[in-house]
Amino acid sequence: MKAIHVNSTLPSVPYLGRLKGPDGYEVEDFELLTTLLSAAAWRRFNGPIKLYTDRVGEAYYRRLGMTELWDGGIDTDVLESLPASINHDVFWTAGRVAALRAETAPFVSLDTDLVVWEAIDTLITSDFMALHQEPLHHGVYRPRCELSTPTGYIWEQWDWEAVPCNASLTYYAADRLTETFHAKAMEFILGNPIRREAESRLPVHDVFVAQRLLPMCALRLGVRPAYFLDWPKPELNSETMADGERNRLVTHVWAYKDALKSDPDCRESFCRRCVARISSDYPELVGMLRHMPSIRRYLS
Repeated sequence: MKAIHVNSTLPSVPYLGRLKGPDGYEVEDFELLTTLLSAAAWRRFNGPIKLYTDRVGEAYYRRLGMTELWDGGIDTDVLESLPASINHDVFWTAGRVAALRAETAPFVSLDTDLVVWEAIDTLITSDFMALHQEPLHHGVYRPRCELSTPTGYIWEQWDWEAVPCNASLTYYAADRLTETFHAKAMEFILGNPIRREAESRLPVHDVFVAQRLLPMCALRLGVRPAYFLDWPKPELNSETMADGERNRLVTHVWAYKDALKSDPDCRESFCRRCVARISSDYPELVGMLRHMPSIRRYLS
């Protein structure tokens, strides 16, 4: 099974684990390590993986000696072709929307902070799958009347009771879903007048596109979403697979990033554990770590 990573360097939102400072674009140490583990584990257990990024991202990974991670290649054309009018600080997954349309199904999309530790082909039970469901009552999922839309935009007859999905890990069996999703997402994104979210920590508009509009599109096409994990307690990370077994399939670092950013001891411990895992499971990549300035300190 082939997979894609997507990294656009344009968003400046703080929760991505990426920085824009005086030295230019960079990815935080913990995010670099999960990116490496994500690509390496996917290749070992599932198949080739491709990176969609822009020229800045490609140059950054090349400078760190990381480009060989993506044995499916690196594409910069798709993200570089996105309309310049897109507000990437609001719609920070616009790059992923474009990459999904560009890739040919079947394939998996996984975030760079998510690691799949096993083969997933036997877990595929639908033509569209996501990591897990999300509750509609979560504060990030706002009613239609609170969403900004482009001038002249007309809401279609979507199923507003459709359950949102966590899109950090998704599977697509056919191109018609990614084609439909791309068309409907861009209708909402392009020309949207919103400049910033009312609450900086609640990416309402991007999450509407990435995690609510996507399952709406699937249902419209007659595809019922299925999930890899069961998530009965939204305030906690899932420890249960959809079939009831204990989750040993994925590690998703998203909910842990605030702690990694704010607690130096937590960051130190996490990064050293990642380096130890890479050294034991993927010793051929240790040389790559030595070329990454922010990672060298964890090698001693």
